[in-house]
Amino acid sequence: MAKSAELREQALSKFKEANALVEGKDPTDLTPEDEQKFDTLMAEAKTFDDQFVAAAGKEGKVATLAERIDFYTKAATGKGIDWSKVEGGNPDERKSGLPHYDGGLMIPGTGKSLGDLYVASKEYEELLDSKSLESDGAKFKSSPFSPELKATSDIIRSAAGTGAALVTPQYLPGVLGLPQQPLTVRDLFSQATTTSDTLSYARQSAFDNGAAAVAEATAVNTGAKPQSSIAWTRTTEPIETIATWMAATRRALADAGQIRSLIDNQLTLMLQLEEEDQLLNGNGTSPNISGLLDRVGLQTLNLSAATGDRANLDGLRTAKRLVRTGAARMVADAVVVNPVDSEEYDLMVDGEGRYRAGDPFGVMGPTGDAPPIWRMRRVESEAVTAGTAIVGAFRTGATVFQRQGITILTSDSHSDFFVRNLVVVLAEERLGLAVFFPTAFVVVTLKDWPTS
Repeated sequence: MAKSAELREQALSKFKEANALVEGKDPTDLTPEDEQKFDTLMAEAKTFDDQFVAAAGKEGKVATLAERIDFYTKAATGKGIDWSKVEGGNPDERKSGLPHYDGGLMIPGTGKSLGDLYVASKEYEELLDSKSLESDGAKFKSSPFSPELKATSDIIRSAAGTGAALVTPQYLPGVLGLPQQPLTVRDLFSQATTTSDTLSYARQSAFDNGAAAVAEATAVNTGAKPQSSIAWTRTTEPIETIATWMAATRRALADAGQIRSLIDNQLTLMLQLEEEDQLLNGNGTSPNISGLLDRVGLQTLNLSAATGDRANLDGLRTAKRLVRTGAARMVADAVVVNPVDSEEYDLMVDGEGRYRAGDPFGVMGPTGDAPPIWRMRRVESEAVTAGTAIVGAFRTGATVFQRQGITILTSDSHSDFFVRNLVVVLAEERLGLAVFFPTAFVVVTLKDWPTS
């Protein structure tokens, strides 16, 4: 069997396990352990699928994202996917093909997005039934006008004027979302839930391995076994809130299609952008969480004085070795780089002018993701400073603990919004990051790239 076929079967096996875990269950019946196991299985399936794409490309058997998702779904559930009925259209135009935590493509076990669930919720139905979104039901009315906030774009409107570009001549439901930054850093970490406002856990701070071969005792004072030790430090992390809000007219909010797109494409994205920055760069001073780079004990590797054209490429392999031989003794599974540096890696060529990352029209094309480096998943993130790379065992070295998933709240009680026919749409979530093994991560300072 070809290597690509074996990798596809491994991806399918994980996909089947994940499907079996949630099949036929109501989302409310899933335990935190079920959700964490589902996330882990889907992440493993995605890893095998990435490897399948790379191998299939080398074998000249490139499969599109739509074909791969349809194959996995049909094999796991017995039914294919009717893409014409799926919001978002062709999956090859999306950044990822596998479900993940809320705020992404779908909520695990529901097949629906956060916006879908909101407009179908009892709370949204009660909001519509209350007639508070209809000006005729207001206690009093005022002449229509544009409120003077900090900018005309501060208000989501469905009438002519600000936001009119969001309404097409065919009156398509929803809002056409702008192309946005793919958010994948959180997916690298393990996922768990917590019921507390504070995380208290043991962080590994030392690993002293004294194991050795020992000769049989020949006297009462011989044959002593060597002692080993592992040091742990008690660490406390607060759970913090990430939130944002928008002002919308009652008319726009009453449009279920538009509010669903507003939540899925805009508010959720805004939270995730800040979430990604906090998970990497949060300084630990409330209300910021303590991000990965804020931790004591991270390994570092400085390549700024290194020589040779391959210094930045060889350096990532060295960082992978440091993760494996450091106190954590783990296997690095990903490298996070700024898009600027990721482009430089893609443009590296050998002595004959061939791209080291592979054929840009083959292996690099189908998934939309950057190809792996040294068999580590490569993730592009603007939250990482250009000139810096983070290599680590993300899934085993740290965990994101969710206290409260993304929550959508609406009210007209802010300021004088009631008399202006405006409603606040607020989105917020609460989470924290626990880094159990700081030495499982290496912060690499890259050498300046050649100017030519």
